[in-house]
Formats: sequence, C-alpha cells, structure tokens
Amino acid sequence: MPHKNSDELFHFQENQIQPLTPEELFSQIRAEIEFYQQQITILQQQLAVVTGGFTNA
Repeated sequence: MPHKNSDELFHFQENQIQPLTPEELFSQIRAEIEFYQQQITILQQQLAVVTGGFTNA
C-alpha cells in the first residue's frame, strides 16, 4: 500500500480491482490501529519529557 501522502497515482481497470476479504480487511485495520497506537505512545513520551511529566491527561 503506498504511503497516504504519496504523489504516486495508479489507474486500474474495474476488472483489475478485487475487494479485500473480511480477514484481509480486519488485518489491515488492525495494523493501522496498532501503528497509530504506537505513534500516540511516542507522542505521550515526548510530551512527558517536554512537560517534565506534568500533563492534564
């Protein structure tokens, strides 16, 4: 899957596109959730360093 901010553009014919199976879709969604959870954890750690551990969260 290309990066979301990529300038690459692909054109496909309709018969070249196959929907994901429920398992594939679940796997991709789960991977995205895990990625963003890791990003949140990193940002929380950086915030703690910047604020000296004091947050309103």
